[in-house]
Amino acid sequence: MTPANKKCTFCGSMNTEKQSDFGTSIMVTPHFCLDCKSAFEWIKWGESDSHLDLPEYLKESNSKKN
Repeated sequence: MTPANKKCTFCGSMNTEKQSDFGTSIMVTPHFCLDCKSAFEWIKWGESDSHLDLPEYLKESNSKKN
């Protein structure tokens, strides 16, 4: 897994690829899940997003990197 990999917002898989640095706006990056074949955008929150109302599986991945 590279630092660009993000957890899929549809299935929770880490088997994802970043498609480019910018998506539909400057604050998101487009990604593609290789497991469920879904495209999703990841919002660039910065280093600390623990105060956000994220789904539990995303909170778990963020707590492991801190």
